[in-house]
Amino acid sequence: MRGAGGLLVPAVFLLTILSVFAPIVAALLIAYHQSFVAERQRAHSLATEMVRRADNASVQMMSALRQLQAPPAHEPCSEEGMRRMASAVLEYEQIQGAGYVEDNRLICTSAGLLERPIGLGSPQFHTSRGYAVRTGVKLPFAPGVGLIVVGAPSGYVMFVHPQLTLDLPLADNREAIGIIGVSAQRLVNHRGFVALDWLHPFYQLRRTSFVERDRLVAVEPSKSGDYAGFAILPIDEATSGMGRYLLYLLPLGLVCAGALIFLLRALVRAENSLASVAKRALKSDEFYLRYQPLVELETGRWIGAETLVRWRRPTGEEMRPDIFVPYLEEAGLIPLLTDKVFDMLAAEVGGGLKRHRDFYISINLASVDLRGDRLMGLMETLLSRTGCGARYFAIEATERGLIDADGGAQALKAMRDRGVRVALDDFGTGYSSLAYLQKFPLDYIKIDKSFVDSIATGAATSSVVVHIINMAQDLKLGVIAEGVETEEQARFLAERGVAYGQGWLFARPMSWADLIAGLDRRSGEGDDRISLAHS
Repeated sequence: MRGAGGLLVPAVFLLTILSVFAPIVAALLIAYHQSFVAERQRAHSLATEMVRRADNASVQMMSALRQLQAPPAHEPCSEEGMRRMASAVLEYEQIQGAGYVEDNRLICTSAGLLERPIGLGSPQFHTSRGYAVRTGVKLPFAPGVGLIVVGAPSGYVMFVHPQLTLDLPLADNREAIGIIGVSAQRLVNHRGFVALDWLHPFYQLRRTSFVERDRLVAVEPSKSGDYAGFAILPIDEATSGMGRYLLYLLPLGLVCAGALIFLLRALVRAENSLASVAKRALKSDEFYLRYQPLVELETGRWIGAETLVRWRRPTGEEMRPDIFVPYLEEAGLIPLLTDKVFDMLAAEVGGGLKRHRDFYISINLASVDLRGDRLMGLMETLLSRTGCGARYFAIEATERGLIDADGGAQALKAMRDRGVRVALDDFGTGYSSLAYLQKFPLDYIKIDKSFVDSIATGAATSSVVVHIINMAQDLKLGVIAEGVETEEQARFLAERGVAYGQGWLFARPMSWADLIAGLDRRSGEGDDRISLAHS
């Protein structure tokens, strides 16, 4: 018994020690495993994002190269060839420039013919598909940036800014991310310190997750190209994370849960604010265009159409312009909306519009669009992309927009000199006076719907319509009445010399396809130009 008792005490003591330390050891092992798994997952997430961005850039480059090489063939550095390059650069946001290389010398770019060819040197490597890759290329027109230059066997090259794929948040300067060429076993682009031999297990064994020396490495090969994305994290980040899992899991979890809930609610509110939602919507296809015809009151002929921007949320909810436009103005997003409108318009308008030589499309502008050379740049791009002349387009600016815009009169004059028509929108709601109108180069004024609504109602504002018409006639300006909804309003306006109207009486806003179909139908029939003024 003594012997047994002598053994029992050490056994109890041992079991006690085990019962105390076993959970701790288990917790240590679990904490280390969880921390390592979390770091490995983070590394793979970074590598996956890198290859996703590279795939996106690659798709755009390949599309641009196919576009440049598509028939009919042109000399790359001819006017048409360089115009094609410029068009490709504008179409794809991942591409900063395009050019043509001959004998390792850059001859011309999307910006024009170079005075002297620029030597690029031999490519660092070629991909398995024969594309030549040069990295860190510094050009005179972008001296501070080491560009990535990818060239096709045809001689066309694409310039890509290296930061486009690298602007991901990293914990510290010991971490690294980048893109590697698989067949060439070369670095294409990276951020942070990278030793190429850290990636040997991938090249030699095609392992996509491993520890090399004191680094945790994750590699994600592209499924569509001869490259891979990688992320390299210090292994001690997993070790340091183990202590946090073990010692602070419960109390810190409770604290963090409360803090994260509060932060999440704040972030959700911020992300769901109209301005934030609009920023995301402007990058997607939630905005679309509708067109409302402008009608000759005497004949019912469609002489033009106003471009109206609409916003449909992914839920199907339609946002009204009188709600979202003021928010976008306050958030400073109107320039992005205008860019979106011009881009959508360029994508829709083309041959259909050129079939109707006496028809034009009118575009609404804000005060910020009238500052500097912004409007001219937008219009020139629109004309180039659609192939339509300036007479096919008109711009509309509000009185308030003209007052708020520095140099608004110069922008309007530049448009008229270019051949674009100019209209003053919502006339009568701002600073309307004969002296005011004489300050600006205009073709038309548009009477605001609020005044048209007062016609024949006996309201005090009904007499203002006649006053506006007389002012316009004195200045030899055309008049377009907005919001015409009854035949009585149309007759009243026509009898007083108003030539054009716009409103639900004639047509509701419609898609581009419906607008062109309506124009084609009217051109074919030729007998539906009914006089609304005398019906």
